[in-house]
Amino acid sequence: MNLLWIKGLGCGGDTLSFLNAEQPDVITGLKLFGIDILWHPSLSLKSCDEVLKLLDKIIKEKISLNIFIVEGSIPLGPDKTGKYFFINEYPFKDLVKELSNRADYVIALGTCASFGGIPAGKPNPTDSVGLQFAGNKYEGLLGKNFSSRKGFPVINIPGCPAHPDWLMETLGMIALNRLKKEDLDEFHRPKEFYSHLSHHGCPRNEFYEFKASAQEFGQQGCLFEYLGCKGTVCSSDCNIRLWLNRTGSCERGGFPCIACTSPEFPDGLQPFFRTKKIADIPVTLPKDVPKAWYIGISTLAKAATPERLKRSATNFKKIIE
Repeated sequence: MNLLWIKGLGCGGDTLSFLNAEQPDVITGLKLFGIDILWHPSLSLKSCDEVLKLLDKIIKEKISLNIFIVEGSIPLGPDKTGKYFFINEYPFKDLVKELSNRADYVIALGTCASFGGIPAGKPNPTDSVGLQFAGNKYEGLLGKNFSSRKGFPVINIPGCPAHPDWLMETLGMIALNRLKKEDLDEFHRPKEFYSHLSHHGCPRNEFYEFKASAQEFGQQGCLFEYLGCKGTVCSSDCNIRLWLNRTGSCERGGFPCIACTSPEFPDGLQPFFRTKKIADIPVTLPKDVPKAWYIGISTLAKAATPERLKRSATNFKKIIE
């Protein structure tokens, strides 16, 4: 299978993340799935002229394009011309459209490509969007009715960056012909990875259950009540799958989840490091429990908090008894 990978507006973090794939690693995985990278802007050795010839052959259908990956958001400006970003004589947005229409599968890798992400943050001077979505609406470059040659919408693999497994396993499902349209959620994310919450598997969940909360960063308690953690609304398996040699996650590093896989990221999830509340109730109430239940039970939970957790929550080292 032929894979083409191009980059729009973004930091390149999804490429760096993918290179950290471990089970299998990138080279083994691509060989295992029979995938040949036609071109990657950071990893390939082709000259500019060679790349332009390659793209022209794909557009003219002299070379088949099985998997097309876009990393980074798509700038439509100024005035919908796309002239903020050219690849040779092509506005980037036009090139992406041409290539998408010739691909069996189109993958938006990272939140920028999926939903617009950070380049689309207010005031969005480049008028950036995702491939099929802009935020949570079908206002991306390709529009609601786009489907690839295999009949799929854009397959979104958001994250800032995306976990390497999310892409590697999606490529495997495609290569083995096991990916079905019903495997995607309402935002076209593979349910395999995005049907969980980042909150699931969080090592601070004992503190969360008893509402024993950290007051400052570096303390051991739950980061949800005061310090802006949005793991309760973030669709990802980050605390189940783990990162960094299968040992790390944001919360394990003492950092609150900022829900970077969400269509609303970044503008709709601010402030990042302070919990936004209405009448002392967090606006990011958990998706996995009824809101009325949460409000009622939280008071009871605090009353039942073990003394060990109360002291550990605001301590910079966990107290074990």
